[in-house]
Amino acid sequence: MKNILFVLALIILTTSLHAQERNYQINPNKFGIEINGGPSIPYGDFGSKDAYNASAGFAKLGYKIEANVSYHLIDVIDVYAMGFYNSNGTNLENFEIALKNKYGGTWSAGSRTWNIYGGFIGFEFSYPIYRKISLGFRAYSGLLNSKAPELTIINGNDFYRQDEKSASSFAYIISLNGKYHLTKGLFWITSLDFLGGNASFKDVKTTEYVGGITSERFSTFSQDMRSVVVSTGLRLTF
Repeated sequence: MKNILFVLALIILTTSLHAQERNYQINPNKFGIEINGGPSIPYGDFGSKDAYNASAGFAKLGYKIEANVSYHLIDVIDVYAMGFYNSNGTNLENFEIALKNKYGGTWSAGSRTWNIYGGFIGFEFSYPIYRKISLGFRAYSGLLNSKAPELTIINGNDFYRQDEKSASSFAYIISLNGKYHLTKGLFWITSLDFLGGNASFKDVKTTEYVGGITSERFSTFSQDMRSVVVSTGLRLTF
């Protein structure tokens, strides 16, 4: 992460000097609204499909949509408020295989979804780099609410089920974006976002029913919520 921040800082410094040399100007409008969305790619434990990893989230490719409002503070800095929704389905194939190896039979599961949403505030450092094109770096922090999906895997009358559970946690987003000036006050924007957070799910009930014997347990686990998002959308300033 330190290397990423160093590279982004270097890019911003370089483009800032380039902009000053050419006397480019940033859009002077004070207020902005923005809507964008795109694929959400889970990584780390969140995207792990290892059935023997207690921290695996089994998350697969999903999507994220967000809405921003902003206020232009000074020449290169805007303050932002953002709300977002992120959804990732699950791939439980390895979990099915693990249960088959443990109990025998053929286990099958339907797809379930991680639902994550939150509200953040942050700042953007934005620099024009060439005529109608500008480059921006954003850093947000705030709260997210995540809903761990119910996991139900069935083999005839036997089943394994982990109940649905919700949790809230602190999170952050680091974003690098490019904006193209389409017309007065209207921009097309594309961004690369890094979403990070870690939620603690408490007293999650797990039930196993195998061979007429039922066993239940309650557990607490932490789940990372890291994903990379490539999004695009429109920004209107006024």
